[in-house]
Order: sequence, then structure tokens, then C-alpha cells
Amino acid sequence: MKQRLFFLGALDYPNIPQAGDAVKNRFLLDYFKKDLGDVCYVDTQKWKRNPLILLKVLWRLLFDRFDNIVISTSNVSAYRLVRLTTSLHLRSRIYYFMIGGYTPVKIRDGIYKAEPFKKLERIVVEADKVRELYHKVGIDNTYRLYNFKPVLYVPDISIIHEGKVRFVFLSRLTELKGVFHILNSVTTLNSDGMENLFEVDFYGRIDSDVKERFMNILETLPNVHYNGFLDLNSADGYRILAGYDAMLFPTMHVTEGFPGVVADAAMAALPMIASDWQYAQEIIGQGDCGMLFPVGDNQALTEKMRTVIEDRGILQPMRSRALERSRLYDVEKVLDKKLIEDLGMNARVY
Repeated sequence: MKQRLFFLGALDYPNIPQAGDAVKNRFLLDYFKKDLGDVCYVDTQKWKRNPLILLKVLWRLLFDRFDNIVISTSNVSAYRLVRLTTSLHLRSRIYYFMIGGYTPVKIRDGIYKAEPFKKLERIVVEADKVRELYHKVGIDNTYRLYNFKPVLYVPDISIIHEGKVRFVFLSRLTELKGVFHILNSVTTLNSDGMENLFEVDFYGRIDSDVKERFMNILETLPNVHYNGFLDLNSADGYRILAGYDAMLFPTMHVTEGFPGVVADAAMAALPMIASDWQYAQEIIGQGDCGMLFPVGDNQALTEKMRTVIEDRGILQPMRSRALERSRLYDVEKVLDKKLIEDLGMNARVY
């Protein structure tokens, strides 16, 4: 028997999604439509600028009936929606699909109250360490589900890359994603005589507050290029990604959970040179699928890049392990019928 489900999350309709949360949420929504049938949704993409979105949510909650409610948003909006839905004494089962990894930290630090989260049917998290953090604040209704992507292309890792070492950055271009650390590292390596040995390509939307500064620095670095948006909705996008040697991800976001680019890199058999944010050891590992360095340590990033430039061969075992690990992120295997059963979504409430 079909269940009614109400989905709340950023979807960014009708645009091509570039942010990781919208990409993930579209897959989730399609999955629920396929397996649960009667599904409606509210796109929370612009809720901060449009208060009518929250009024629409409240109207649905008060005047409609749902067996399951899914909240899949970032920290601030998620907390508001969790508090709202759990305060209405609904009969619905309420699920929080966590975007990012900072909510249990805010509960620990007293910024968020724990009680609304204890009332949820399940909190679906992206890493085992997130579950551990929830446990430490007395919340154990968690379920670990790694981030996911469709398998559109399988690279041939027997092909050995030659010529210049090619690094890639694939994310929003912001200060906290570490883009200026990359540019500083390139400047240092170029001044050390390595300019003709490597190059860095950037893909992603440039935040307006850093665009002028970023583009001005780019003009001074002949081996750095900005290539706009890389479409990973097709095999061609992953084929381009697989042509690089390593992905740079020097994030400084304290809210970072399981970024979608980690799954993208694995599916392209692409090792990551990444900052050691809270969950990086679990999903990348030091020397497993990449190389980690302390968050915010620009010199350490430079040295990791130098190591690869001087000996690209160290990446080959990581390429193999990254591709093997990508099987854990295959959307067809992650979002299966067993998930519905595990989460207890397959029974009528109303």
C-alpha cells in the first residue's frame, strides 16, 4: 500500500543544480516518488529570501496528512524545520536527512536543543563519526547513509597519465573552500621553478564577494585556469574529471560533512589532496584514497602538491582504491528497497 510523503529540501528547480544539497535532494525525491508513490514537496532553496516558503510548509503540515515527512536541508533551516514539525504533535514519522556534519556539534555546544531531534523517527547521517557525535549528546536514533551519485562512467585506471601534473578544484569558489590557499600554493611552486611541470583547473560557481580578487590573481598565474561549470550529469563530465591526476579540496568549513565531490572524485578514480576536516579520515583516509593535511595549513598544501609533482607515481595505488570505494556511493545500491524497510517508512500511519 502506498504511503504519503512530504519532502522538504533545497531542489533549485528549474535550474541545473550546482550545489551539492540540491543534487542529492533531487535523487532522494525521485527515489521516494518511485518507491512510495504519493509524494509532494516544497523547494526550500530560497527560503531566507522568501518567507512564503515557510508559510507554505506550515500550511501543508496543518491541513494535510502524511505518513512520512523528510527534512533534507542544511543546519540552520533543518533546525527550524525539526523544531516546527516535532512541536505540532503530528502522527507522521519525521526523518532528518542531514546535509553537512555540524548539527551534533551545535547540540553539544548548547546552540541547538537536543529534545526536538530525539523525537525524530531517524536522523540519517553521512558518516559513522557523525553517529558517534550524536551518541555523545544522548541521541541514538541515527542511521548512516553515505553520499551517493549515479555511475555514469568507469575510468580505465591502467592508463598512465603523462606530461604536466594536472590538479583540479570542483566546488563553489569561496574563501572557506580554500581557493586562495590553492592560488598561494601555485605562486610558491611557480617561484620555485615548477611552473611548467603542473597546472590547476577550477570548476564551479564563483561567489560574488571573491570574484574580482580571484580573477585578478588568476591573470598572474599562467598555469591556472577557470573553466566554469563541469556538468557531471553525463559520462563526458566524468571522463574529463578522470583526466586529472588529483583533486584539491582545502576546505575550511566547520560544517563540512560528506561533500558530493568526494563521491565524484572516487567515481573518476581521482585521489584527493584535502584538508583533514572532521570526517575526512573516514571517507578519504591518509594515503588511502588521498592525502590529508591540517585544516588551514597553506604550507602543508603546498608540500602535498610538490610531492605529487615530483613523483606522480605515488597516486596510482590511490586511484585504484578510490575507484573501488566508489562502489559504496552508487545511487542504485544506496537508495534501494531495503532502505525504505530499514527506516520504517513502509507502513501506513493515516
